Amino acid sequence: MALGYLTVFVTTSNGALPVKGAKVYLQTSGFSPHPQIEGAYNRSGEVDASYNDYEYETDESGKTKVFSIEAPDKAIANNEYSEQIPYSVCDCYVEARGFVPVRIRSIQIFGENESVLPVTLYTYPETNSNSQQVRVFDIVPHTVASTTPRNREHGEEISVEGFVQEQVIIPQPMIVHIGVPGDNGKNIYLSFPEYVKNCASSEIYPTWNENALRANIYAIISLSLNRVYTEWYPTQGYNFYITNSTQYDQSFVEGRNIFTNISRIVDEIFNTYILKSGSVNPYFAEYCDGKRVSCNGLSQWGTTYLADQGYTPLQILKYYYGDDIRLATTNNISEISSSYPGSPLSLGSTGEDVRDIQRQLNRISKNYPSIQEIPNVNGIFGAYTDSAVRQFQNIFNLTSDGIVGKSTWYAISYIYVAVTRLAQLTAEGETAQIPENPPTVSLTNGSEGEYVGILQYILNYINLFYSTIPSVEIDGNYGNSTQNAVVQFQKTFGLQQTGNVDAELWNKLYDVYNSILQTVVPRYPEQVFPGNVITIGSSGEQVRLIQSYLNTIATRYPEIPTVTADGQFGNGTRNAVIAFQTRFNLTPDGVIGLNTWSRIIEIYNFIENGTAADAFALVSNNQNNETDENFPLRFGSSGPKICKLQAMLNAINKDFGDNLLKINCYFGDSTRVAVTQFQRRNNLKMTGNVDYETWNILNKKYEELN
Repeated sequence: MALGYLTVFVTTSNGALPVKGAKVYLQTSGFSPHPQIEGAYNRSGEVDASYNDYEYETDESGKTKVFSIEAPDKAIANNEYSEQIPYSVCDCYVEARGFVPVRIRSIQIFGENESVLPVTLYTYPETNSNSQQVRVFDIVPHTVASTTPRNREHGEEISVEGFVQEQVIIPQPMIVHIGVPGDNGKNIYLSFPEYVKNCASSEIYPTWNENALRANIYAIISLSLNRVYTEWYPTQGYNFYITNSTQYDQSFVEGRNIFTNISRIVDEIFNTYILKSGSVNPYFAEYCDGKRVSCNGLSQWGTTYLADQGYTPLQILKYYYGDDIRLATTNNISEISSSYPGSPLSLGSTGEDVRDIQRQLNRISKNYPSIQEIPNVNGIFGAYTDSAVRQFQNIFNLTSDGIVGKSTWYAISYIYVAVTRLAQLTAEGETAQIPENPPTVSLTNGSEGEYVGILQYILNYINLFYSTIPSVEIDGNYGNSTQNAVVQFQKTFGLQQTGNVDAELWNKLYDVYNSILQTVVPRYPEQVFPGNVITIGSSGEQVRLIQSYLNTIATRYPEIPTVTADGQFGNGTRNAVIAFQTRFNLTPDGVIGLNTWSRIIEIYNFIENGTAADAFALVSNNQNNETDENFPLRFGSSGPKICKLQAMLNAINKDFGDNLLKINCYFGDSTRVAVTQFQRRNNLKMTGNVDYETWNILNKKYEELN
């Protein structure tokens, strides 16, 4: 008998927002992998008293305490011939106000091993706010992967000659199809490291020798990147990179817990893959369990014997795949704007890399307040930076040593992208001008214009909170990608999958969008809509709160008059509300209902916590004093320099028939695409970032037009 350990980590918006105060109920059920539990709650909708062996609320970082759970001795998991199930199981039920509850059954606990159960919460659409719907995940019994190698025959090596793709790219997001090719299963959109962690936790035992774990994880990474690099499924007309079927690919179990030691290894090596001599693509690293199924590739059980004999991970891989392989690393990671500098950062380090980490941690700390803000972003790694790094590592299950190695660098980068993308979309909502009431205009593939842009903005916002809906470019053109996003939205919410938008679908889109604004956007309890309209004659703390928020918003938008924050809703407050509604394309009636309340909260929170003060770019108001240190401008940057960038790109790109950018002073996806197009036309390195050279050539081309 031994103990295993489990922490539940509850977030929303791709990890950008922790869910504080979520109630977590945990029930252990011994060593059987098939616990017979009737339900997480009784017929009255209340949590069943028999379910809560443990009951806990998440802290401000969205995490529970560490639960200790009895499990078999880890030696059982290391014995290929043992007939005993090597883990115990437990069930978990998570609920939080405004979110759909989640139940995960048969979570696997190994002796002397820590694991994390990541739980992503979805909001209730307004029409279902009183529903007793529960998202249920059944974790299949864990066995070392038993694959059918003959069905993996499509990963053949591609020779260097004639292959058009120039570099290996870590995709963001990784698109995983739940099912086999051609069925009606859903797609899941998640980060590549999350995908690899899930596969490794589903296919190998965490109790194995670390060298065996690493060898297996290299094989999983390499096989995955081979599928991405060769575009095996997209070239057959599928809209995903890989399936979760072991008949074709490798196991991915939605909702499962992730073993902490596996997670840390993946964070360290997720961008390293196997490369065969004479090839440019990641090697299709076939593998099988070596017990029930034999294959020409790696034997998973065999790796444990070799590791116990002292073989290194590379030696294990060469044993199975031949001496003509090596390990290669790519730093080309989608949406990650800056690569690991190559050496760790720690106390005493200095330079721009330190400054980047400080800026990113300060922005992340606004969503994860237990991370102490670094008061002086000066590029010097001091005590405050050390403290912030350690707390970040603690929250995200990294070794809490205060050292920014590769794993911590990229973990910070991934969370920063999620956080800033959420803030950016909040900012873009100011210029997207979402009508207060759902439109009735019908849209189909080929449509274009303002309402297509509104549709794309809403889909992108929902994408942040629903992993089954892809993001799209906000360009006002209803093409195949937008149609696919509409289909995935319809599939997610049980609607007929037409790919078209009518009045009924607009209503559903607004239901989901408003439920997110109401549930997720408020940062404090007082920001939740009170349930009744506020109008002339209203009084109290809610009126005072809105008055103070309007005054803050007026500092950014001078057309909105300031008011006395006295808690009395008089004509002055009504005029300020009307000015706000007019500015943000709401019905200008001077009445604060759900939509107006949510938009006031949204804009106030953006002004208080948005990316403008924390952007990568060192924005200078002196446009004639450009130096290399002011660059690069990149995804997440904001301010007057981005306004000028967008205006110059629009002026230049008119001659090429490109879609014009919104001048919103935020460097988002559409700006990055426009920059890349400009770089391609001018024979510059296509980074999507604006360095000093790109900026100078932009200025030159712009001046030639005037």
